[in-house]
Amino acid sequence: MSRVMEQDVMMHGTLSRRGAIKILAALFLGPLLARQATAASLSAPPPEPGMVLKRLQKWECTNEECEPYVYDPSVGDLNVRDLDRPIPPGVAFEDLPDDWICPICNDPKRDFEPIGDWVEVWVKA
Repeated sequence: MSRVMEQDVMMHGTLSRRGAIKILAALFLGPLLARQATAASLSAPPPEPGMVLKRLQKWECTNEECEPYVYDPSVGDLNVRDLDRPIPPGVAFEDLPDDWICPICNDPKRDFEPIGDWVEVWVKA
């Protein structure tokens, strides 16, 4: 059992939705982050023809009870409103659906602010 799961079970008696989402995010988004960090290099050629390197900003949830969650466009998101349609890497925060919510605390998109941290991501032109 992971440390996150143990803490969640100790606090709530069971694994909460929030704890489960954290575990899923770590399992599925971790490898994507590593892959994107390697691909998004100025010296690397485009992974596919017709792709361009974009510089996108990270955004953080302002809810004080959130972990905090940072939307990283080089990783994308699980899209808790529609798990069958995750947000792919390369989607700028501004281009997220209007009904997108924080996967940790369910706060709306308007409760996020830019943190001044930028990432480079290959996207289709």
